Amino acid sequence: MAAIAGLVTALAGSASAEEPATFGEIKKDLTYTCTFPLVGKQDVTGHVKVTLPDTGTAGQRIVPSDLVIDATLAPNIVGALRAFGTAYAEGTGTADVDAAYDAKQLTMGIPGLKIPRRNIPPSGSLDITITGKMPNFIVYKAGTLTLKAGQQFNAKVDTRKADGTPTPLGILNVPCTVKVTTPPQDVLFANIPISGAAGAAATSPVTTFGDITKTLTYTCTLPSPVGAQDVTGTLKGTIPDSGKVGQRMQITNLTIGAALNDTITDWLRSNSSATVEGGGYADVDANFEGTRITIGIPGTIAPIAVPATGPMTGTITPDVPNLIFYQPGTVNVGAGQELNGKVTPRKADGSETGLGTFDLKCTVKPGQDLHVASVPITA
Repeated sequence: MAAIAGLVTALAGSASAEEPATFGEIKKDLTYTCTFPLVGKQDVTGHVKVTLPDTGTAGQRIVPSDLVIDATLAPNIVGALRAFGTAYAEGTGTADVDAAYDAKQLTMGIPGLKIPRRNIPPSGSLDITITGKMPNFIVYKAGTLTLKAGQQFNAKVDTRKADGTPTPLGILNVPCTVKVTTPPQDVLFANIPISGAAGAAATSPVTTFGDITKTLTYTCTLPSPVGAQDVTGTLKGTIPDSGKVGQRMQITNLTIGAALNDTITDWLRSNSSATVEGGGYADVDANFEGTRITIGIPGTIAPIAVPATGPMTGTITPDVPNLIFYQPGTVNVGAGQELNGKVTPRKADGSETGLGTFDLKCTVKPGQDLHVASVPITA
């Protein structure tokens, strides 16, 4: 199901990246009941926009657009912020997406949504826009992939005074749930028909839990004259040893370290690169009771200093979804085949080098053990 692989969100890799299907924009107005400190439960209507493919093909990538949620905070909410000296606020959010595919159901809590900084007005309401990257994924059987808005949206809002110091409110936790109405709100995003069939090779069960480390060698293609180079990728994180039906699971402390060789770093240095930064998608391959899914998890490459001599190591930090399974079984998880991104080298003054922003595509070298964990989901 289209989120199972979030269980190890970002191991590294994916199946082949075929051209996505035709896209269509979806707009949905959903009312949430949100619990705010001081003012309690308040209704907030979110205007949700996302672009999804009209159709899909087994074995080919389904690529949603970024998620955009426009909302307005009522005057009483804004007034409560103002009463505690809040001059501006910003934060992050996690939105649930429900998915159903191949008789499996799953909720994926998509993290990494951005609530940009907004100044608190002297009176009235406040408009905000929440944005974030959706995972992409590959399914391997014909059928229908159903995507819906999940029941929960959770925000963390950092409140600051005019001088930049925290207000007495600090960081606010704002849990929201889809408001119960009669009739119920329409939370359906899309029913995506999937045609064809592709190989559904299973991942081999292994019992690795807790703190895990997985090192793989990738062949990465860089612009000329560098070309194809071997890069060592090391996955580290903490995987739960089991899960329960209906309860959230979360992988924590997940990072991917990439060791770049002298050829790559010499090329960056020769082009006046002081730092390198960017983002991309790392894929995970998973099999839940015969249903295989590859999911591309968005992640960020924080600025990496280019050393004066020698190789360098960068770190990719993926936005790890949490998961809710609704059937018992076992999730066998392994690294996918590819790790893709866009990278921007910058000079010491922050400007771009002559290299501009380039695509980086890495593929696991054949013959390696890609298996990571086998996690039982109990009733």
